[in-house]
Amino acid sequence: MVRVSYDYDLMTVLARHLWHLRDELDVTSQTDKTFTPGEIGPRRETAEALEDFYGAWKKSFQEGWQVMTDLGNLLDRAGKAFYDQDAAHAAGAAQQVTSQVRDEATRQNEVRKQTLDGKRREALARRLEAGYKTQQARLKKEQDALVEKRRKLDEQVAAQEKRQQELNREQEALAAKREPLLKQQDELQARQQQLWQEEKELLARREEKLQARRDELQKDYEALRAEQEPLIKRQEELQRKQQQLWEDEKALRAEQDAAMEKKVTALEQEQKAYDAEQDALQQRQEALWSKREALLAKDGVTQADLDAWQREQDALDKERDALWESEGKGLEARWDALEQEQRDQQKTFAPLDERQKEIDAERDALAADQKPLAERQDALQAKQKELWALEKSTQQEVEDAMKGKRDDLDADRADLQSRLDPLDQESNDLQRRQKELWDDQADTEDAQTALTEEEKPLQQRQQDLQDGFGEKLDEIRDRDFDKDEDLGQLRGMRGELDDLPPEAFVPKGYTMEDGNSTTTVSFQLDENGEIKVDKNGDPVETTTTVTNKNTGLSYSETYHPLSGEGDSVTTIRSSDGTVTKVYTDVDADGSATRYVTDATGRDTQQIWSKSADGDWVLRMDKETYLDSEAGKQDAQQFLDRPPAYLTVENPVVDADGRPSGNSSAPGATTQVQDGVTRTNYTEPDGSVLKVVTNENTGQRFVAGENNEIQEIWQRREDGTWYLRESVTQHERYGDEPPLGTLGENWR
Repeated sequence: MVRVSYDYDLMTVLARHLWHLRDELDVTSQTDKTFTPGEIGPRRETAEALEDFYGAWKKSFQEGWQVMTDLGNLLDRAGKAFYDQDAAHAAGAAQQVTSQVRDEATRQNEVRKQTLDGKRREALARRLEAGYKTQQARLKKEQDALVEKRRKLDEQVAAQEKRQQELNREQEALAAKREPLLKQQDELQARQQQLWQEEKELLARREEKLQARRDELQKDYEALRAEQEPLIKRQEELQRKQQQLWEDEKALRAEQDAAMEKKVTALEQEQKAYDAEQDALQQRQEALWSKREALLAKDGVTQADLDAWQREQDALDKERDALWESEGKGLEARWDALEQEQRDQQKTFAPLDERQKEIDAERDALAADQKPLAERQDALQAKQKELWALEKSTQQEVEDAMKGKRDDLDADRADLQSRLDPLDQESNDLQRRQKELWDDQADTEDAQTALTEEEKPLQQRQQDLQDGFGEKLDEIRDRDFDKDEDLGQLRGMRGELDDLPPEAFVPKGYTMEDGNSTTTVSFQLDENGEIKVDKNGDPVETTTTVTNKNTGLSYSETYHPLSGEGDSVTTIRSSDGTVTKVYTDVDADGSATRYVTDATGRDTQQIWSKSADGDWVLRMDKETYLDSEAGKQDAQQFLDRPPAYLTVENPVVDADGRPSGNSSAPGATTQVQDGVTRTNYTEPDGSVLKVVTNENTGQRFVAGENNEIQEIWQRREDGTWYLRESVTQHERYGDEPPLGTLGENWR
């Protein structure tokens, strides 16, 4: 295999020499020379030939100048390209060496710090352990007394277990005695089962014979029911007619009673008024009688007094007669007329009486038709009674047949029970002794429970002591001696710190030189002059510059991580003065996309991609794509730009939708639609920042006071937000904002 080596220093020097020779040749070729006939001679053709020759000679110099220019440019570009490639490798190597040096110094200092912190923790732990042992000794003395109580209770438990074992042996012996009797009991049970089976079979045969007669009787009943059905329907119809007749009679009577009640009420009122007048006349009559009696009882009564009383009596009689004639006589006539009207109303029920007679006649006819069927039904009921009597008699036959076997079985069972009774008594005695043992065991368990309760405070003290010791140890282990410095402890440990590793210097930059180049690695510093790091402890910006000592060419890379997931941007300043940015977008699965753009980050030149465990592959090249058929038909005429969350370094809002410069600023939130909210933030300059969040589509729009959209955020599947579009990525043409404006309902 042929090994090719490129000397870009020589290429650069040759390019400069060619340009120098080109410039000297250009000076020589710029001389204008004309030939006159006086200088050449009288022949005009000779002068013209010389002028043609001089013009051709001068033209060849001009063509040579262009060739030397092109060759010099080619050598210069090639040399710088090869230099940039080598410088890129050197920059990567320098970054690795710098990282290793910083990591080693940091590691050495961390080892020293851990060693010092370990010694300090050991000293604190020894002091803590001494106090813990003193308290533990006092606690153990109290625990030993409780352990002695527990031992005595354990001895009682052991004695009770021994009693339980003796009871178990006696119960086993009793079970051995009962075993043959229980076996015999099982045999009696089997005989009982067999007896029940025989009885069941006898009853089944009896039931089979009786069921035939039941079926025959049921058929007769069904035939009779079929013949009775038309008569039942006639009876239901008669019942319906009777009900209707009763309802009509009830309605008529209610109507007459209502009219009669109204008239009676009126007459009663007149009668009451007439009776009141009669009562008044009667009271006057009684007064006159009292007056007459007084006159007669009086001595010296005269005829004139009696005549005067008579005149009063006649006047009262005349009033009574006048009242009768004017009111009483007419009232009596109206009462008589009302009684006559009641008698006349009774005649209106005559049609209803006729309907009742017709219904009674139909009922009599129906009863006559039902009589033969009733006799048949009585005959069937007689057969049913005979069947019931037969069932009873056959049941008794079965019971008589089984009685002898049942009596034998009962006798054997009684004999067995007489032999089981003594054993049952013995079992009861064992149960009584078992209960006494259980009572003793319960008392022991109560004593154990009381002892456990007595042990709990000591256990709690023990636990508290251990927890306190553990917490103090954890505090010692987690103690940050940088924040919680104890100089007194350090002075007391002077002799123990002699073997600490030396402290290492962590460089803030790094420079490497060789015979041809100088490589410098520098970091962005904070306001304290220290290397500015992100939340992961990595430098926020690293710049590596490679300078060629022979040609003065310079190449630099500025690496800036964008997130902890691997996203980054690298700004490359090539030796020819061009600036290129490389944006790397790393996905959660380890795959990545690389965008190579111009200095603005808007014009993408190449797009590379790689899988999680693969190599980088060129996916799109701007020049190649635009020269292809697909590129010529593409109205966009540029490659996809890097995502906004890579190119926009300072977005207007953060991932939570709050102003980036003041994330704690209060906002006024308004719900403008279902699932859509708008939050207004007042900026330091008094302007209003509007953040509209659409939970339905997972989008967030950031606009200024003029409602022009500045940023568009998108929600990921895991619920986090990322910047999708920024107005800084686009150029504005005309009055229309690149990202549009907020809708009327959202403003």
